[in-house]
Amino acid sequence: MKKKVVFLDIDGTLRDFDGTIPESTKEAIKLARANGHEMVVCSGRSLYQIDEQIMNLGIDGVIGGAGAVVCYKGRELYHRYMTRAQKEKLFTYLDSHDVIYTVQTDKESVIPSAIKDKMMAYYKELESIGIPLSKVAGELKLDDNLVDNPKVEKLVFHRASMSLEEIGQYLGDEFSLVGLSFTPEGVDVGVAGEIGIGGITKASGIESYLKAAGVDREDSIAFGDGYNDFEMIEYVNCGVAMGNGVEKLKEIADFVTDDIDKDGLYNGFKKLGLI
Repeated sequence: MKKKVVFLDIDGTLRDFDGTIPESTKEAIKLARANGHEMVVCSGRSLYQIDEQIMNLGIDGVIGGAGAVVCYKGRELYHRYMTRAQKEKLFTYLDSHDVIYTVQTDKESVIPSAIKDKMMAYYKELESIGIPLSKVAGELKLDDNLVDNPKVEKLVFHRASMSLEEIGQYLGDEFSLVGLSFTPEGVDVGVAGEIGIGGITKASGIESYLKAAGVDREDSIAFGDGYNDFEMIEYVNCGVAMGNGVEKLKEIADFVTDDIDKDGLYNGFKKLGLI
């Protein structure tokens, strides 16, 4: 088989939300790479949130921040950040509506000092059902003035009083908006989602990566499970939804594999002839 580049989401695809990577997933990646195929992480996580546990699987490249940064063979192709005007518009809007959120920068997760107590209370709820803070956001830093931070990639918000449609209408094309893919049972996330830079998605990251790799789009494959995987699944030649993925993603995927904890990635690789 001709070499394929496989783009892999992390949470709900490579790793379960409790941090477990199935042994069959590790084996699938090992065998596929031995067959000459390239494995690329394509995640909403920023680079600092992609830990050694993931990279040690045998990862050849990284698209992080839902397309905000692309790394090919250890070389950063680009890194996009919000403008000051975008940050002013975004943070003023969220703060005026008492929305809690965590901001992803180039090297750390940041929360406004003013909402520290509310944000930490939410994270403690997640920890109470077995989802540690380190797996969700990594190490947190407080900031009194995020507008002055020049390295803001995107943010994740929770428990908004507005609908996603209302938020999207206000933000307009300056920003990208998707519903939250991380929906744990036992904690009310409310209206929640991810906000990034307009025009920057996993698909735009994949386009840049393939160009640098000299690989045609027809030789691209992607596996995902959540709302921020839509553009990725639609862009590649073959988009695969995990069995545990959201229903709308399954509807647009080329096919649906099994759940992550039922050898979903391994079985998907097998069906595609990667292993």
